[in-house]
This record gives sequence, C-alpha cells and structure tokens, in this order.
Amino acid sequence: MKYFLFIIGCQMNLADAERAATILEKMGMIQASSESEADLIMVLACSVRQSAIDRIYGKINKWQKRENLTTVLSGCVTARDKKKMEEKFDLIFDIKDLPKLPQKLKNLIPNKPLNSKTTNLTDYLQINPQYQSTFQAFVPISNGCNNFCTYCVVPYTRGRETSRPISEII
Repeated sequence: MKYFLFIIGCQMNLADAERAATILEKMGMIQASSESEADLIMVLACSVRQSAIDRIYGKINKWQKRENLTTVLSGCVTARDKKKMEEKFDLIFDIKDLPKLPQKLKNLIPNKPLNSKTTNLTDYLQINPQYQSTFQAFVPISNGCNNFCTYCVVPYTRGRETSRPISEII
C-alpha cells in the first residue's frame, strides 16, 4: 500500500507528519509521490484557519470518487469540524492517538497485509520520527496549551499543555 500525507497548518502538523510517516512505514506502507497514486491519504489539518478546512472539503469530494482509497483525518481539528467530516472520511482520530493508528487501520482495512503491531508507545511524542531533512528538524518541546485564546483551538484539540522531558528533546 502507498500513503500520501496532505498537511495543512503550522509546523506542529509538519512534526506530526514525520511521526505519522514513521508509523505508516513501520506498517509496511510506502510513501506515494502524489495523492493520485496513494491507497491511503492522511490529512493533518488545522481548524484555526477556515481556509484550511475549505481546502479539505475541495479535496475530499475528489477523493470520494476514487475506489479503494482510504482517507484519514487528524491534527488540530475541532469537534465541530470532525462532526461535519465524519461522513466524508473513513477514519478520524486525535493526533495524540497516533500510536493506535496501526490497529485502527487494520480494523478499517482488514484485507490488506499491514503490520499492526508497530509500537507499544502510549505518547505519540515518543515516536522517533524519520526526519525529512538531514540538517533541520521540527522538535516539539511541548504539546497543547493552557491559554484559551478566543480564536484558537489548540487547548480543545490537543489538550492542556504538557512538556517533554529534556532527555527526550535532546
């Protein structure tokens, strides 16, 4: 199976994408060079900007026309946007549940030979990502937020702020 990551949002979604790619490749999938050749498209989205959600609507209508395509949605997506998209995507999950993705996909597409036992980690930030670059990396030092700004969804989608131990960051 081939996968394609469609990333809309901030650098946190880029860091999440590297972790998602690591999990998908440990499952035996190969990264597709374009969404048209993918068997699975995973969207890492952000509800902070309406334009990002609008772009997903444009894409998902096109993807729904393809047979044998599995679509997955995660990232900073509000409960309201998840509710609107649940009929359009095959799987929607919180990014913090990324270590559970192999089993979720195995249940969703049981007829594909996927390795569903890729990790025993419970915190997705413990996933050691395969970085896209050899000289730079997005290294999250914390996740979530304790400030409930009127325009921001982070405390609602990622939860309260938690910091990583220094040893993990280094």
